[in-house]
Amino acid sequence: MTTWNLTQMQRHLLICNGATCMGAGAEEVTQQIRNEIRNNRLDEHIHTSRTRCNGRCKDKCVVIDYPKGTWYSVQHEETARAIVHEAVEEESIIYSMEHGERKRGDNRFKGINKYRKGKGPLKKAVLFVGHGSRLEAGNEEVRRFIEQTKEYIDPALLVKTCFLEFASPNIEDGIQLCIEKGADEIHVIPIILLHAGHSKLHIPAEIEHAKEHFPDVQFTYGQTIGVHDKIIEILIARLTEVGFDVNQKHNDTSILLIGRGGSDPYANSDFYKISRLLWEKLNVSTVECAFMGVTKPTVQDGMERCLKLGAKKIIMLPYFLFTGILMERMNKMAEQFKETYPHVSIDIAEYFGYHPKLRTVLLERMNQALDGTSTGMQDLENFRKYTEEHGYEHHHHHHD
Repeated sequence: MTTWNLTQMQRHLLICNGATCMGAGAEEVTQQIRNEIRNNRLDEHIHTSRTRCNGRCKDKCVVIDYPKGTWYSVQHEETARAIVHEAVEEESIIYSMEHGERKRGDNRFKGINKYRKGKGPLKKAVLFVGHGSRLEAGNEEVRRFIEQTKEYIDPALLVKTCFLEFASPNIEDGIQLCIEKGADEIHVIPIILLHAGHSKLHIPAEIEHAKEHFPDVQFTYGQTIGVHDKIIEILIARLTEVGFDVNQKHNDTSILLIGRGGSDPYANSDFYKISRLLWEKLNVSTVECAFMGVTKPTVQDGMERCLKLGAKKIIMLPYFLFTGILMERMNKMAEQFKETYPHVSIDIAEYFGYHPKLRTVLLERMNQALDGTSTGMQDLENFRKYTEEHGYEHHHHHHD
């Protein structure tokens, strides 16, 4: 380790390199501050250290100026460089010390007391996590569905909704909201169809991150929707809506079940399991699987396979929870297929969506988390082992 000679040091800048700040550009902020110090030959007077979480994630990236006691929120390079010269604009100051008292910037939210003592009855909270869509209509579907589901949930439970990406609040903010409302126990329930990267890595990462901040709050984690009898019932309901008669024999009909697609082989095999269970319940020649992205077979491949097997009628059955960019793309595909294969009858069913029967599954997943029988806790354990071996960057970039 380097042993610095700090005899001439006048200031010590503590730069947050915790997960949230790193995701918001803390590495760049660190370099900008260090460059400014170097360029002004202030190395002997100003020392910098990277810290783990400084505890004001909302104000990312957070820099603390010691011994003055000023906390800064750095979102622009000018702010990073101005810290070195103590010439930071008022709106980038989180806290300043005046006459020995700590003053909070007017534009800053209060934050949670670090050692929160119980004020009134503490609550159990259920935090539902939707995927989030670039189309606001998709996010609205989630909120509406959870709002309707609340009627079936014990009113003593605090119920909140948040999103993985593309929509607010995100998981971190969702957890913060629950704690601000007095929750000391948070049950995180993913509204995600298949168990893959989001449910194995991204949500556990957020929970583990929150545990560091709130060691006195207990977290449990629910399992994804996965393979469930009700899922098959919903898919059959969607087929019925486009005029498919479940009780008839359909020798010339193929169902093309279409998923989002991902790189997780277990999630993909669950998708195939669902298609098999669906086929068992229907009197059709075949139920084929296809994916919109990342993995094969593509929708085009699936279409061609149905035709090769002699299908005269093909029903495209989208396995998506919400409307979104992919759904728009699929509707366009259906139109193109109709033009390309005019001798075949092609229908597209309504996407899987927030069918009332899905409520049964979600409530079951919630109750498993509440009574300690959820496999989600094993996911948290697996995630901890994964990070020990591989490390984990606490943010992800995404496609819809």
